[in-house]
Amino acid sequence: MGRRFPPPLFGAEDMKARSRAFVTLATDSSDPLSKDAFVDRCRDRLTKPDGERYSEQYMRRIVSTYVQLGVLRQTNDGLTVYQFAQDWIDGELDFGTFLWYAVKRKWAIEGDFPEGVEGLYSIHSVVHQADAPVTRSEIESRLAAEQGYEFNEERIRGYPSLLESMGALHQTDDGYVTLAPDRFAERFRNADFLWQFEQWLKREGPNTNPPPDRVKRDLAKYYMYRESGGHGRHRNLLDTARTDYLADASLTDTSKPQLRRSDRYLEQRRHRRELRDEIQDHFDALDSRSLAGLSTDVLERMAAAPTEREAVRIKSSAGSGMSRADLEAMADAPRPSYTYPDEFELYDWQREAADEWFDTDSASERGIAQVVTGAGKTVMALEIVRQWLDRNPDGVVTVVVPTKVLMKQWLTELVEKLNVPADEIGWAGGGHKDGFEDGYRILVSIVNSAVKDDYLHETLNTADATDHLLVADECHRYTGDTFSNIFDYPRTASLGLSATPLSDPSDEELSPSDELLLEELGEIYYELSYDEGLERGLIPPFRINYIGFDLTDAEGTAYERLSDQVSDAVTKIENRYQNRLYDLNGSFARKLQVIKESIDGPTPAISDYFQYTQERRELVADAVARQAITLRLLEETIDNEQKAIVFQERIDQLEQMVAPKETRGRNPRTGDVSQADIDRTRLYEQYPALETVDRQLEDLFFSAKYKPVMYHSGHRSDAWNDFAIEWFDDDGFANVMLSVKALIEGVDVPSADVGIVRVSSGSVRQRIQTLGRVLRTGEDASKRSELYVLYASDTVDADIFEKHDWRDELARADVRHLTWETGENAVEGELRPATEDEIPEPPTTREIPDPETLDVGDPYPGPRRGYEFSVDADGRPFEKTDGRKYINDDDYQAVADIAYEMKGGGTVRVNEANHAITRVDGEMVFLGGLKSPDNITYSEASGGLTDEPDMDLDDL
Repeated sequence: MGRRFPPPLFGAEDMKARSRAFVTLATDSSDPLSKDAFVDRCRDRLTKPDGERYSEQYMRRIVSTYVQLGVLRQTNDGLTVYQFAQDWIDGELDFGTFLWYAVKRKWAIEGDFPEGVEGLYSIHSVVHQADAPVTRSEIESRLAAEQGYEFNEERIRGYPSLLESMGALHQTDDGYVTLAPDRFAERFRNADFLWQFEQWLKREGPNTNPPPDRVKRDLAKYYMYRESGGHGRHRNLLDTARTDYLADASLTDTSKPQLRRSDRYLEQRRHRRELRDEIQDHFDALDSRSLAGLSTDVLERMAAAPTEREAVRIKSSAGSGMSRADLEAMADAPRPSYTYPDEFELYDWQREAADEWFDTDSASERGIAQVVTGAGKTVMALEIVRQWLDRNPDGVVTVVVPTKVLMKQWLTELVEKLNVPADEIGWAGGGHKDGFEDGYRILVSIVNSAVKDDYLHETLNTADATDHLLVADECHRYTGDTFSNIFDYPRTASLGLSATPLSDPSDEELSPSDELLLEELGEIYYELSYDEGLERGLIPPFRINYIGFDLTDAEGTAYERLSDQVSDAVTKIENRYQNRLYDLNGSFARKLQVIKESIDGPTPAISDYFQYTQERRELVADAVARQAITLRLLEETIDNEQKAIVFQERIDQLEQMVAPKETRGRNPRTGDVSQADIDRTRLYEQYPALETVDRQLEDLFFSAKYKPVMYHSGHRSDAWNDFAIEWFDDDGFANVMLSVKALIEGVDVPSADVGIVRVSSGSVRQRIQTLGRVLRTGEDASKRSELYVLYASDTVDADIFEKHDWRDELARADVRHLTWETGENAVEGELRPATEDEIPEPPTTREIPDPETLDVGDPYPGPRRGYEFSVDADGRPFEKTDGRKYINDDDYQAVADIAYEMKGGGTVRVNEANHAITRVDGEMVFLGGLKSPDNITYSEASGGLTDEPDMDLDDL
């Protein structure tokens, strides 16, 4: 769900004639008219083309629109007009100017319809950027595609007419074109307070004052509510910003609407100029050009810096870019190059990991260090770089990073920690591109820049570099089709860094991306887990709270129905693609995707599987109890004056925390629900408690004590992610960050007191990364962080416990299992310690038994998964591969004979130990040992699809 386009303007057609009639009617009356009286007179004056009167309801809606437009003025005494309306009637203003004054006054200055200004600008911008005239439907398509708008059934009704009446658009036979585009774009932008504040905060810095924190809080809420599709209650949020931004004269003068800033904002601009002059007077290395674009916040810190070196460091770390002068100013001239400060000392583990990289038995100078977040893996890598360059004086080093933030962090660490000379460090990214041919020994590059046009390969060749160390920071992010090109370039040594190099360390079968990483960078040669980090005192203590909850009766019934449908689909899929599934790598879903894309006419059961599993996941994600628990945890966090991060999988799940969907799609005039929200409305009909808790969440959202920000990849402007990080900082006003998994990796987000995994995929990698986001480090290391993981008991949600044994990973951590217990009301509940029966079982590994200790027919305790073949009604073994492929092998025939004798045929499985097993009377039994399925031979003839069934009740 994205931004709603503003509600339609009903009756905006024939605007000039209607406006003249309404204004004349109002000015002809000596006193303001009540709305009823005004509507009645309008029905006499404005008639249909055939002379008939309009209905009262129709005319009332049109009058309401013209009040909304500012053509008419609603007061406590009745309907009248603003002075500029009289000026238009008197011929002192043209109609377009009058209409703009009306909209500016009503929508912007009085704040009655701020999103309307945004809508005008958006349409005007789309038309202006088009190469040719555009029709209304083309405008709507471009608004959806380019700006993420969603519409109700009226779409953009009234807005093109309004723009045309203002003189901003002109309608030709082929569509709309813009008139005076620069003038109108400036008008609309000046009247869009959200945009004005966004530009102000980008220029002055998120922590600037003005605006004060209460304004930033409500700005963030307004933006979040609009972006999440909310509508209606948001206008009060922008009132805080509007009244703070505008001068009193703008708010009170109704004769000629003007958007004048208040004195506090004008003073801020003067203060900024004074700071730039002060900095240039104190520090010779900084001139007006180098200070351009810096915020007031940064300028204040630079002006207060005790030394020029510190001032330059503040500038370079403030997001304004990195320059060679910045690096030179950060260097410690008296200290020898490639040495640490006197007071600095490596941790024992950092020295161990560096030494092991050089001395690894299998392959020295290769390997991946798997190190818990916050332990200092960057510094460990610096030690490897230092030693490697000492041993390879003619060698070069490339550090590849995923983000600009990490690139700047590496550049700063190389100079400040290791005192690498500035003229030996280059970087590529953020509009800057150095190369080894320029004499640099170390190149820090964002991965996009390194692989674009094979730049890294080119600079290595140009410099004729023979010895090359590749350091891949957050290495698990470079396994995609494009980024993996980084491994195609020549290197003699490799170091990978990640807290989670493998996608699922508990899975015995490596994914293709895992295999690529291990093949290119080397094995995981050093591990430092959370448990060891706690033991060594490298990370602060924390507690993990697993909260199990039950689905409501209605949810449980729906879940069982969907699970049955999933099971039916799986049975059909396995019957048809039995051994093809065995031969393919990856998860079950990944195998199905391969089959679906590689053959003609795949069974419809594959599509059914994906549909029903998705519906089941959504049912569990939308569970009433999940919303209720999240609400309770947020209220407790706020009451305790703590900060929380709430994690979810998708942006639409985040939006459920901001705007209740049953109101987002309602037509504000008719009350009708738009098609986009029909599914959520049906959910409320099925689960009434969900509507209750959604409303409670929205009430929390609009309370003054709740100060949220949101971080995700779907913002229409990346600046709002930057604001969120700053405002959520320890000194920031925000107390809740709503995020999706995009936050987990590569983002330098401040730590939180509480993490709430509201919706999770169950990924082991994600769980480890999430925990790293809520660990208190640095000055706050004494605070214990809490991580809450919500899951629906006895559903696919509980797979998080089956995929990985967290007792091994977090043996020293404080782990609690809690249960959300409710009575008759599914919304109200209490958290209590889980009983032994309620705690999910960790994964169990089946040991492979010695076949010498087993007889045919004995119960089999070992692994169950593996290759499958079937035995038909004649006792013949075969594979199912879109038909029957009969096996011509004596050993397999012998096992088939046993299965036939035991139960008349059916399915036989051959596990990883090549033990043949089958299910008899509900129990797995041993049938004997076999050679590997890879060495099977087959008969030339094969059966058809219509042979007798080969499954029995035991198999089912």
